[in-house]
Amino acid sequence: MMKKIPWSGYVTLLVLIILFVASSMPYEEQSLKPGLSRYVNLDFVEQLRFISFDYNGEVSVAALGASGFVEFFIRKAAHVSIFIVLGIALIDLTIRLVRPVPLAAVFAYTLAITIAVFDEFHQILTGGRTGLIHDVLLDGTGALIGILFYLLIWKKRPNHQPVRST
Repeated sequence: MMKKIPWSGYVTLLVLIILFVASSMPYEEQSLKPGLSRYVNLDFVEQLRFISFDYNGEVSVAALGASGFVEFFIRKAAHVSIFIVLGIALIDLTIRLVRPVPLAAVFAYTLAITIAVFDEFHQILTGGRTGLIHDVLLDGTGALIGILFYLLIWKKRPNHQPVRST
């Protein structure tokens, strides 16, 4: 008898496909700058000229321009967001298979970091892209947020059952 695949298995597979497709695209195909410049009023960005930091190069309005500066934060928010979702899915999957729960959490986090490393490596193989340890750290932060969020909700459930979709 075959077991039913939990919702988290499908979500994990979907995230892996999204990561693979996104990492396969050269930067030029993913750039948001033309659309931001054309469709979004970026006058507010001039108020952020005081922000400047290093993230594999200078990140500032002066260095990137208004659209590049906004795009940087959108892209990094995407890293964190997709790995929050992946962290939730991975902890749900591992909690079903591994006990005690802290061990499941460590396994899920380690798996998320491994996926992040392979994703960045895949980007190195793609023209016009680079793989950054900074992005792995960002991805790991997102996964950790997702795992902790899931565990907070999971602890409040009767009998600590994995969260099920209805």
